[in-house]
Amino acid sequence: MHWEYNPLPQSLIDSKAAQWKKSKLLTTLLLNRGFDNLKQADKFISPKISDFRDPFKFEKMQKVVDKILEKKEKKEKIFIYGDYDVDGITAAVFLVKAFKLIGIDVDYYIPNRMDESYGLDKKTVDFINKENGKLVITVDTGVNSIEDVKYAKTLGIDVIVTDHHKCVKDEDDDALLLLNPKLSDTYEFKYLSGAGVALKVAQGVYSKLNIDTRKLYQYMDIVMIGTVADVVPMLDENRIIIKKGLQALKRTKIKGLMYLLKYLKFQKKDINTTDVSYFISPLINSLGRIGISKMGADFFLKEDDFEIYNIIEEMKKSNKKRRDLEKMIYDEATHAISKKDKKNLKSIFLSSEKWHPGVIGVVSSRLSVKYNLPVTLVAFKDGIGKASCRSVKGISVFNIFQKMGNKLVRFGGHDLAAGFIVTQENLEDVKNIFEESIKNFHAENEKKTLKIDAEYSLENIDERIFKVMEDIAPYGLDNPHPLFLDTNLTFENIRKFGVDERHFNGIIKKNGKIYHMVAFDLGHKINELEAKIQKFDIVYYPEKTIYKGEEILQIRIKDIKIKDDFYEIFTK
Repeated sequence: MHWEYNPLPQSLIDSKAAQWKKSKLLTTLLLNRGFDNLKQADKFISPKISDFRDPFKFEKMQKVVDKILEKKEKKEKIFIYGDYDVDGITAAVFLVKAFKLIGIDVDYYIPNRMDESYGLDKKTVDFINKENGKLVITVDTGVNSIEDVKYAKTLGIDVIVTDHHKCVKDEDDDALLLLNPKLSDTYEFKYLSGAGVALKVAQGVYSKLNIDTRKLYQYMDIVMIGTVADVVPMLDENRIIIKKGLQALKRTKIKGLMYLLKYLKFQKKDINTTDVSYFISPLINSLGRIGISKMGADFFLKEDDFEIYNIIEEMKKSNKKRRDLEKMIYDEATHAISKKDKKNLKSIFLSSEKWHPGVIGVVSSRLSVKYNLPVTLVAFKDGIGKASCRSVKGISVFNIFQKMGNKLVRFGGHDLAAGFIVTQENLEDVKNIFEESIKNFHAENEKKTLKIDAEYSLENIDERIFKVMEDIAPYGLDNPHPLFLDTNLTFENIRKFGVDERHFNGIIKKNGKIYHMVAFDLGHKINELEAKIQKFDIVYYPEKTIYKGEEILQIRIKDIKIKDDFYEIFTK
């Protein structure tokens, strides 16, 4: 991995720090992120609720709000139809909470990943009709077809579609009450999550009723979890959602979240986006992946202690099952790939009747990163295949699927992450078209680069650096974590762990002081015995973690370089 470190002139840092009245470290990080004036920098550090964009910038928001209020006035039931992932579930439960606050008769429907297809269909419309629903609002998902919308209309059911996935308009979209930032000509921020779009709907309804929108923001932690889970750019409105959402999580009004934070032992911890991504989201997501999708929504909405306890127990079981299934699929896929000519491999396309459709997405992602190739995995059941696809920079799988015409039952997603449904009889054709299409593209084999923000000795770590990193947070897409450099360090008590000993942890020693460390996906770079006589340079960031019930400092290592001369002679 290449290390890129181009220190800014100290005179520039000093003058800007004095002008902006900020610390030199914070000034350095802001300059490294392209900020050159105080107003921009302050807006980035402290996003405000008042910075939210006007929801009525969506072309059809007025019609959407009017339709919702029409049902409220008539005391007719509204159904929220959410997708079965974390973003879809949180989008749905947020709208349920928001609507109940203002006296709307509202219910929710979360499809089962195993038994139901993507998007609102006739079967679900029939169920909603039986339950006396008069309006369906989809969140984080679309509809099966315009025919299903027309069918709903014949039953006296209106449909509003809110989504954020596809990048091109269908000819039927104009006939829908549709909100999608990616398809809007007038809504300037294109990268809201499904939960983010649901928030805009609620803002529109509350504004029209002249109700203080701050009532909504007590549930910003729900929207935040969906936004983090969907891996959207950490910019603009998403920063407001996440900043305010993390604050709301500390004093959450959601009983399920209270209990989950206790289970994770996060009561004493300043929770960040990494905690949400690695601990909270996977537990919620496991319910949808393994097939008990509605339970994910129940987790946020139920108030009975016993019910919540049972849901969290189910989360734990489902998460373990999910990990086991992922390992099985990953092992089978890598075995199949090992038999191929890797030198000439341009893409990976595999299918099986033994695979679970709920977990192939994670495996596709891992394989795509490992081989730097577009990957499609298809899980078949009863002649119908559900596919999950992950790509690499420069190759849009969404555009490829778009050109397949009638070969697919349905498809959707983004350039680098998409999915489709296919019949067994069309599988071979789809595979051939996919592989042929990939041959015409060239993946961008980017050298993996770590951009270092500053040289910063471990000895200087104190509360000030954590305050600075909090100002720059949340981290993620388009706002990477600040990285620091320290040199000439000694490692002790190295222990490798994880599948194939991918990771390691241990102790760093510097000038008589010790620091706990962990390094993920770097196990191959170190030998436990040789490390005892070697010196290391590291790229890292400090973090706080819970160890034996107490919060401790931990050094999260992103890469290492061995400084041992003897070692370098034989490796160069």
